[in-house]
Amino acid sequence: MKIVEDYDPSLPATFVDGDQMLQVFLNLIKNAAQASEGESGTIRLKTFYDMSLRLRRKDGTASLPLNVEIYDDGPGLPAELAPDIFEPFVSGRENGTGLGLALVSKIVSDHEGWISVDSVPGRTVFRISLPVAPKDAPS
Repeated sequence: MKIVEDYDPSLPATFVDGDQMLQVFLNLIKNAAQASEGESGTIRLKTFYDMSLRLRRKDGTASLPLNVEIYDDGPGLPAELAPDIFEPFVSGRENGTGLGLALVSKIVSDHEGWISVDSVPGRTVFRISLPVAPKDAPS
């Protein structure tokens, strides 16, 4: 298995619970590893700004969200599961509980972020977008 890291070093801080976000990323990376084709598979981790997105905070100010993407080169999500993949008890794996992505979605939502997926055979991308901490926030 090959892991490719593509991190933007200029990204600012975001307000998250480190333990919960670690759970999110471990869950998504584990899913990507299971979906990829064994040792020949590739997982790509990428952080960046998407200049076309703006996030409006509760105080009315807007900011670019910090984005994290996890790509894999597995077979993709089954078409019948894709619309409901973040719902509890939806799983494409034999013996899967369908709770992993539901938990990921809840944690991201609890942090005022959002998660999306784009999947075709040979390329699945989970994108997490999180609000950036205000400049005057304590670090």
